[in-house]
Amino acid sequence: MLSVSWVITISIFWMVLVAFLFRIFGKEKDSLGALVLCLMTMFFPVLIFVFTCIMCRIYSVNETVYCVIMLILSSVFIGLPFLYLAGKYLYLRIRYTPKRAAAYARKKVGRFKYFHRGKWGAVKCYSDVHPNEEAYLGAQILEMWMKLRNVYRIRPRFAKKRYIRRIMELNMPDLPQIRKWEYHTILDGLYRAETDVLLHFTDGEKGVVFLNWPKRRFTVDELTEEDQKKAAYVKKFWNITMTGRLIYLYMCIERYLVALYPDRDWTPVARRMWNRAKNHGRWNEGSPGDLYREIVPERIMRFYKHGYGYEKLNPMVFDKKLSLEDYTEIRKIYEGISGGDPKEEINQMVGMPERLFYHVNLNQHDPDYADRMTIELILKAESILEKRGIDIPDFSQVEGFSYERRAKHIREEEAVTAFGYGVDASELSIILSDGKTSGGSDKNLKNDKNLKNDKNLKNDKNLKKETDNDKT
Repeated sequence: MLSVSWVITISIFWMVLVAFLFRIFGKEKDSLGALVLCLMTMFFPVLIFVFTCIMCRIYSVNETVYCVIMLILSSVFIGLPFLYLAGKYLYLRIRYTPKRAAAYARKKVGRFKYFHRGKWGAVKCYSDVHPNEEAYLGAQILEMWMKLRNVYRIRPRFAKKRYIRRIMELNMPDLPQIRKWEYHTILDGLYRAETDVLLHFTDGEKGVVFLNWPKRRFTVDELTEEDQKKAAYVKKFWNITMTGRLIYLYMCIERYLVALYPDRDWTPVARRMWNRAKNHGRWNEGSPGDLYREIVPERIMRFYKHGYGYEKLNPMVFDKKLSLEDYTEIRKIYEGISGGDPKEEINQMVGMPERLFYHVNLNQHDPDYADRMTIELILKAESILEKRGIDIPDFSQVEGFSYERRAKHIREEEAVTAFGYGVDASELSIILSDGKTSGGSDKNLKNDKNLKNDKNLKNDKNLKKETDNDKT
């Protein structure tokens, strides 16, 4: 016969088991299964305890009969949650086929015309149509995930692709700008490989609808050509500080300016660039007369082109920190080669560090954000140099700006080390260097000689004029 200790042990065991099963299957708080398990948690252990006590008080019932009855009750109790899940799975498979799910998502989001003009107001700010279409398709996929998450979760990746394929087939006739689409492995901002929808537009542009399906194992060959290069540069600059990467970007900018416009004196531009690398802490704004944004063509030439003079420009753009001499000097440098258009190549090239400073400060100097953005800007700068046939800088010149990186994410205590503030690397400049680096000293010497000759010639003319006046 069963003792009192066995009665207590069995009752406690069933209470723990019910609580454990509720913990596993009760995550969907609004589902029928959660309600059933909740009722079981409340009443079933009590019934088991009472039943056990009654059975123990009946002298004629032996242990075999008791165990058989308990086994039947156990099978029913354990089988109910699994029976519920199996029924739910079959129901979803029948009710939400890929075709019906795609139609449901489209019905909720609406057609592209309605989506673009009214329902999703944030999309109206885009001037280009491609982000609109990416957002439209992404909204349908998100709707499927939010409303049909039960069926969306339980399906493997290949089954999820069937749902996405139905969405794309449903929308392609209404989006003639999309030439084709494909699944592709693309690196995201954290350098993880994601399986996403890659859209090919009729004008040759590409867009991505992010699915956030990470791939733990992938080969480099699975990546797009652009991401293969990105992955290689992530590895190449892995231990280089953010300031070291900024210096490399300066070297790219200098080579671009000197190669395309060798007749200009780029000393004011170079001085402002390299002085920013010297600042200790947070890549700060600098002092008046040494602001980086002064040398970005868009900041002066665009306003100058539309008739804004120094009096209006200085308080409006530079907070009254730009001197008239600096304004005149910089404007003359860019005059004839830039109209201040943001899409101009020279504006994009020189403006890269300003974008970096602005966005890194905006993200509170997050080292991981700076890590990603510096790689993207370096890739963009090098692509411009390659397109122009200009040699890229020697990477070995920045290998000294390194630190020991131990993890994929830069920890908070390593942030200052990762940025590597306060570096005087002006000897790497081909514009400011005094014979230490080839390419800049001859040009500076030539400019100094020309300036000296012009000054002497002007002095001679003034002296001759004064002498003639004395004679008169």
